[in-house]
Amino acid sequence: MAVVILHLFLLTVACMAFPIEEGDPIVKTQYGTVRGMYVEEGVIFFGLPFGEPPVGELRWRPTRRYNKPWAPNVRDGTVPGPGCYEGGCKPGDDDPHFECPRDRKLSEDCLYLNIFAPREVLNSTAAAKLPILFWIYGGQYQAGSGSAYVYDGRFLANKTNTIVVTFNYRMAAFGYLVAGQGDDAATGNYGLLDQVAALRWVKENIGSFGGDKNRVTVFGQSAGSDSIATLLINPEFTDLFQQAIMLSVPFTIPHKSRWEALRLGEHLAEKLNCSHGDMKCLRSQNSSALQAGTDRMGTFFSNPYRALEAAMKWGPTVDGTLVPAATVDSFANGHFQSKPFIIGTTSEEAISYVYSLYKKPLSKVTLYEIYAEFVHLKAADVAKEYRTEEPTTDYRPLLASLVTDWVFKCPTRNIIRSAIEGGNTNVWLYVFDHVWSFPHSWDSQKFCNGHVCHAEDVPFVFQTTKLPVANMTMTAEEQIMSDTIAYYYGNFAHTGDPNTPGRDADGTTGIPAATTWPKYNLEGNFTCLNISTPHTTLIQDYRKDKCDFWDRMDVYNL
Repeated sequence: MAVVILHLFLLTVACMAFPIEEGDPIVKTQYGTVRGMYVEEGVIFFGLPFGEPPVGELRWRPTRRYNKPWAPNVRDGTVPGPGCYEGGCKPGDDDPHFECPRDRKLSEDCLYLNIFAPREVLNSTAAAKLPILFWIYGGQYQAGSGSAYVYDGRFLANKTNTIVVTFNYRMAAFGYLVAGQGDDAATGNYGLLDQVAALRWVKENIGSFGGDKNRVTVFGQSAGSDSIATLLINPEFTDLFQQAIMLSVPFTIPHKSRWEALRLGEHLAEKLNCSHGDMKCLRSQNSSALQAGTDRMGTFFSNPYRALEAAMKWGPTVDGTLVPAATVDSFANGHFQSKPFIIGTTSEEAISYVYSLYKKPLSKVTLYEIYAEFVHLKAADVAKEYRTEEPTTDYRPLLASLVTDWVFKCPTRNIIRSAIEGGNTNVWLYVFDHVWSFPHSWDSQKFCNGHVCHAEDVPFVFQTTKLPVANMTMTAEEQIMSDTIAYYYGNFAHTGDPNTPGRDADGTTGIPAATTWPKYNLEGNFTCLNISTPHTTLIQDYRKDKCDFWDRMDVYNL
C-alpha cells in the first residue's frame, strides 16, 4: 500500500506545473517542458523563443509568433539565446558597463526572452500569481541585450516579489530599416513589433511561471522607455500592459518621417554598394556584412533642418499606424493610453553626449553656432536664457545643462503635465541625483566622473553590482537608495501606487520604509522625488523656470 501511495505522490508531482525544490526547476508550458536553474535569489529561465527567427525571407518582416512545440524534448532554459546584432560586442571588445550579451553570441536568430522569479512561486501551487516587471533596454536602438549582466533580473525579482522579464529586439538596420517600394519593401518598426510580440508571449504564457498576465508593468531606460512612450500613444496595444515606468526618455530627439527614414536607408545602401531601393541586393547581404555596413555609416543627417535626429540614427518611424505621430504632440492632444506611470531622469543626462561629441573646450562663438544649428530662429532666446555670469574658456558644462533640460527634463515635465490635463492623475515624477562610488566605472568616459550621467541609475535599479563579474560594491548608503528604488517599483508593480505594498508583496526583505511619494499634480505643488544619498527627499516644481522657458519656445519636435 505504501508503495502505491508513493507512486501516486511522485506521479502527482511530475504533473504539477511547479516542482518541489530538489533538482532543477521544471515548468510545463504550452510548447512543452522547460528546465531552468536555481540561484541564491530565485530561479531563472533563459533563452525562451517568443518569435520565429527573423532570418532569410523573414528579415525585414513583421514578427511571427513562435508556435513550435519543444516536446517531447525538455528545453534547456539555463543558457541565454543569442543577442541581436550590434556593433562593439564581439569577443574581446570592451564592455565596461556589462551591456553586451553575456556570452557575446550575436545572431539574427535572436528573438528570445528570459524570466527571473522568486523561487517560492515555483514551489507551491497555492502561491498567488505575481505581477510582472517587463524590461525594455536602451542603447539608441542600435545596442543592448536582454541577457546583458547589467539587466540580470534576479535581485530585483527577489527584492520586489515580482517576475522580471527581459528580452531581445531587432536593432539598427535589422530592426528599423525603411527602403524600397512595393510588397518587398522594408517598412521599418520591426524592433517595435518584436517588443509587442514579446509582450503578447508574456500575456499568453507567463501564468505557467507563476505570473499574473493582468498585472504587467513595462519599464525601460532611454530608447527602451522611448519605446514605452511609443506604445502608449497607440490604442492598439492597450491590452498588453497595465502601467509603465520610464527612465530617461529623450523625448526631444524626433522619430523620423518616412521620407527621412528612406534617406537613411539610401545611405546604408551606398555603404553596401547597393542601388537605392534595391531590396534584392540588401537582402543578399549576410548578417556580418549588414552590420559592418551599418558601422560604416558614421554621423548622417537625414534632414539637415533636424540636426538632433542624428543623435538617435535608428528607431521608430512615424508611419501613421504603428507610430501614429510625434510622442510629445500625441500627449498634448490627449492621444495616449491613460495608465498609471512613473517617469523621470538623471540630473546630468547630457554630460556624456556633449563631451563625447565635443572633445575639446567649446568657445562662445561655437556655442552660438550650435544654438543656431539646433534651435534655428529661437537661438537668440536660448542664448539669453542660458548664460554664465563670468566668461569661461569652455562652454561645454553650460551646453550639457541646456541639452539635459531641452532633451530630457523639460519634455518629460511636458509629457506628465499633458497626461494630467488629459485626465490621467496616477503619475509620479522623479530625478536620480547620485554620483556612483564605483572606481574605474567611467574610465571609458572620464568626463562622467563626479557627475550623474545618462544610465547611471540602471545598476541601482537592478542591483547587479552584486554579480561577481561586476567587481563593484555599493556603499551602505547606496544599498539603502537601491532598496528604496526597489520598494517604490515593487509597490507600483503590485498595486499601481509606489507607496502601497500589495498583499502578496510580503516576500520583500531589506527594503526600508520610504518617504511618501506624492502624485505629480498642481495640488501637491508638482512634487518630484529626488533619489539620492544619504536620503531620498522631495522637491517642489523641479526646474520650473527652465521648463517654463522650453515650453514657451515650443521646440520639442524641431
